[in-house]
Amino acid sequence: MSIDATTQPDATASDTAPAKSVGRPTKLTPEMADALCQARQNGHSITGAADLCGVHRATLLRWLAEGEADDAPEVFRDFRDRFTRAHAHVIGSLVNAAIQDALGGSVVKKVERELPDGSVIREEQVTPPNGKVALEVASRLNPDWRGVKAVELSGPDGGPVEVAHEVEILEGLVSRVEAVKARKAAEAVSRCDDVA
Repeated sequence: MSIDATTQPDATASDTAPAKSVGRPTKLTPEMADALCQARQNGHSITGAADLCGVHRATLLRWLAEGEADDAPEVFRDFRDRFTRAHAHVIGSLVNAAIQDALGGSVVKKVERELPDGSVIREEQVTPPNGKVALEVASRLNPDWRGVKAVELSGPDGGPVEVAHEVEILEGLVSRVEAVKARKAAEAVSRCDDVA
């Protein structure tokens, strides 16, 4: 038996009314949202923030996912925005600290000395530039730039490479170098994917 559109009853007011939510009220209170955002801004991971506030990590991730939807309730959208900004704030602070360490010049000690003639000398001890951190920051901020690592070639059984002008030997060396470059590039891409 088929029903065509002409025989269906008209929609009533109860059919068009918004549906009421079913289930328990959310534990995402304004106080809980504040505590989670503060924990995140203090540098805690998602799991750490959840543990500190007494909620399960999966619950926190669900709240964040609910805040992504276009039709998400305001409480979830607002929480996701605040939580994301808190994370961006701590990352920005860490990057600034790394750049300051790379550049050096942070005051670590201040001394005032009074000379016998009554004059005062003020001295400051500052940190030197940290080249290792500078290189790491540069490689993280610009993925196309990275430090160059040496590639070592060896002959049979780890011995020296025989130097000759034979085309086969040179082609073999070129293919070995290309294989090492390809492997290193694949490792770099894998590391970038893991970081992202």
